[in-house]
Amino acid sequence: MQRLEPIKQSENLSDEVARRLRRAIREGHLKPGTHLVEQDIAEQFRVSRMPVRIAIQKLIDEGLVIKEPRRGAYVHTFSSKELDEVYSIRVALERLVVQYALSNWSDAVAEELECIVERMRQAASAGDRQAGFELDSRFHAILWELSQHAILIEVVSSLRSRISRFLTEANDVLSPTELNMHVEAHQHLVNVLKQGDVERAKDAVADHILDAHERIRAYYSYLD
Repeated sequence: MQRLEPIKQSENLSDEVARRLRRAIREGHLKPGTHLVEQDIAEQFRVSRMPVRIAIQKLIDEGLVIKEPRRGAYVHTFSSKELDEVYSIRVALERLVVQYALSNWSDAVAEELECIVERMRQAASAGDRQAGFELDSRFHAILWELSQHAILIEVVSSLRSRISRFLTEANDVLSPTELNMHVEAHQHLVNVLKQGDVERAKDAVADHILDAHERIRAYYSYLD
């Protein structure tokens, strides 16, 4: 397991431990199947074991970590069936997000999303995949927030967190041409949303999400 940076004691310890572990999982520093030992993590973060225990439970609740009786907590390893199930639910939820979001659509939102797409183009041109991933996440978060549906936001963001590591690694191996196509897919989605046709927008976001699913399945073809 990669060494972890100590945490400042002024921070909310359990939230910060959870955030850092979540990011380490997402970025692939904590691989699927990694045993999360409370004492080791506490020593590296220079905190007590209690905030680590609370943080690990949060990740268990999010589906990023599993706990096995008498064995401890491990970074969750997805099967292809589980990945398919997550995406089938996410497609349905993202269609619902778009339905609610269009009720609150404005020119300012369109401008904000197009600004993000332009920054994604710049990141792709510079080969900055991490920045591109973060901008992609922000793009979808804006749509979630626009839905103004708190429970929907909670569920759909949790599902994306579960597969974000897979998205990161699958995107990291895209060719420059494929990366540009991925960016322009976001511009296409904005263009459809601007037209205000709810059913067409729902179909467009479904296609967008399923494209991501296919990228992951292609990259992780070894999944059982």
